[in-house]
Amino acid sequence: MKLERFVFLCAAGIAIFGAVIHWIAPLLGPDWYAFLTAPHWVVESARRGTWDAPVSGMIIGCLMLLCGLYAFSATGLMRRLPFLKTALCVITTICLLRGLLLIPFLIKVPQRLTAFDITASLVWLIAGVCFLIGTIARWRALKSQ
Repeated sequence: MKLERFVFLCAAGIAIFGAVIHWIAPLLGPDWYAFLTAPHWVVESARRGTWDAPVSGMIIGCLMLLCGLYAFSATGLMRRLPFLKTALCVITTICLLRGLLLIPFLIKVPQRLTAFDITASLVWLIAGVCFLIGTIARWRALKSQ
């Protein structure tokens, strides 16, 4: 299997897993939102039973699914999605920034970090690196053709 396909499949797996976690959050309740370190207003919405928590979870899940679909599209396992190059660059940047978000917290307030915060940041950093490697490999392959 080509490196490009492998890293895009890893990135897709991470993104789709993230989508599923966000989609099941409304079913598992406020404690799940709190475990996922959702903002306070989201946890409170889940406790009160208002629509803010489930709607925001569904939207974030859909965005993560879209990232996964673009990764699948880049592998050629599904039809090419529009704006593939642009989307891959944007997704790569967002994933890398989300992963690197851990660094300022490690420096300024390490005592506020949970194991989930660290794990989530590292997972998204891995996804970002996978998107980056895959995107570079894809561009090089297209350029050499």
